Amino acid sequence: MSSEHHHATDIVGTLVRLFFKGLATIIPIALTLLIMFWLAGLAEGGIGGMIEAILPENWYVRGMGLVGGIAIVIAIGLLSQVLLFRKLIDFGEAILDRMPVVKSVYRATKDFVEYFSGDDKGKFNQVVLVRHPELKIALLGFITREDFSALPFGKEGEVAVYLPLSYQIAGYTLFIPKEWCEPVDMPFEEAVRLILTAAMTRR
Repeated sequence: MSSEHHHATDIVGTLVRLFFKGLATIIPIALTLLIMFWLAGLAEGGIGGMIEAILPENWYVRGMGLVGGIAIVIAIGLLSQVLLFRKLIDFGEAILDRMPVVKSVYRATKDFVEYFSGDDKGKFNQVVLVRHPELKIALLGFITREDFSALPFGKEGEVAVYLPLSYQIAGYTLFIPKEWCEPVDMPFEEAVRLILTAAMTRR
């Protein structure tokens, strides 16, 4: 009877492990698909509605909004490299910069997106281990600023290091001596994934 009990327990344990392995496989895919479908729904509902209003009746085919949204984003990316269009964007940003609340939200959002886009390869992508001289721990982060001339604080030889928190869009910004930072030979994207998954990533 005891052996049968152990055998049943082993089967249940195996099923539980397989269940969690299945979840670990499904959840990232499901979340990615949910985000993609959400964005596709926004494009289909917004841009699709405008296309449907322009086209003759019954000409609209579901999916045109998504294709139109992708085309618009690509077109804006191309036009942003044209000097005249760039000046128009700068003019628009100058207007936003005169709006007290809007300015703060716009600049913060823009800086955050540019930070994680990795478009400027040498600007923010330095991965470092922060080691306090008296603490026996190290924190993985990214140097975000070395020049404090435009700020009312920050000493020469100090850097700003951003330390993201695992499993959430949040973190701490430390202003510390540069010698506390140990450069790490690791791609920016890999370091972000490592931190955000609490080092549980296997790739």
